[in-house]
Amino acid sequence: MQRLLVSIAMTTLFASPVLAQSQAFSPDMGPYIGAGIGHAKLDNETLDWLDENGVNTDDTDISYKLFAGYQFNSNFAIEAGYVDFGSFTASGSNGADNADLKLSAEGFTAALVGKLPIQSGFSVYGKLGMIAWDADLTLNATIQGQSYRATASEDGTDPFYGIGAEYVVNQIVMRAELERYDISDSGEDYTIDMISASLGYHF
Repeated sequence: MQRLLVSIAMTTLFASPVLAQSQAFSPDMGPYIGAGIGHAKLDNETLDWLDENGVNTDDTDISYKLFAGYQFNSNFAIEAGYVDFGSFTASGSNGADNADLKLSAEGFTAALVGKLPIQSGFSVYGKLGMIAWDADLTLNATIQGQSYRATASEDGTDPFYGIGAEYVVNQIVMRAELERYDISDSGEDYTIDMISASLGYHF
């Protein structure tokens, strides 16, 4: 919740100075803000191995994002945001013994956006940037009647990229996009693919 409040505050601070200077709406330049909801899927060798060996795994979850950007012209923009990928889980049991594993991930992003206008407010775009991510791992297990709980947190900075389509009408921004986040930690790779739909406002 604290990270959500911080991201909302950052969005407000980012947009306010530019809003004060803007006189009229131009679809080819100016600030914009928005929020989206999506579907995130995790690809990881350890999770795949657990699934192949009979462990119940769930490598997808509902995700959401907040973003704010500034468009310099019809072809170029910069964008910052916050993304929450949700949680990915694995669980298994053997008689009275059982274990549940949950991995949650989120992060702040910064990206360059290249746009190709098509016609009448519709455009396609590509995005390339970095994510400063934070992940929390929780393990709850019962083994031979004993209960165990372990937690761990990791963070880092890694690249991400995406493609999408955007339609702007009456300053309302509608987006559909696919993003890939290539995260690496302690020699292990995690790939998160996120499909999302967003709604925003272009000032």
